Amino acid sequence: MNATHPELTVYYDGSCQLCRAEMHNLMLRNTEGRIAFIDAAAPGFDAAALGVTQDALMNALHVRRHADGQWLIAVPAFEALYRTVGLGGVAAALRQPLLARLAARVYPWVVRNRHRLPQAPVRWLFERAARRAAERAATRRCSSNGCTL
Repeated sequence: MNATHPELTVYYDGSCQLCRAEMHNLMLRNTEGRIAFIDAAAPGFDAAALGVTQDALMNALHVRRHADGQWLIAVPAFEALYRTVGLGGVAAALRQPLLARLAARVYPWVVRNRHRLPQAPVRWLFERAARRAAERAATRRCSSNGCTL
């Protein structure tokens, strides 16, 4: 699938700095347009049209798979996103039993406290990841015939 027909749609809290930073990182890696990104906190967004509540979308990352309409929520949503943008190692780690259990326990705490997390560490972590993603994306667009924009 491509940008016109993405495989996944992710619904995220655009009012959250941590969430925006992670989505920006994923957007940079989404070079094939396999993911559509929707800010569920944007004015006029209608969660009810999706059959979910706004509260549910604001309290856990939601990804909808277009192939079967299935919702992936919280850690499984991240695993699907990482796999789709080529971060297979991160996705595989999240499927390992010990890390999967740890992530499932930590994720609700992060969600509850995401607006209170200090900006500096979040910015530092995601700016580095975003730089790496941008560099890799630029490299992928180049071949022996030149580079495309």
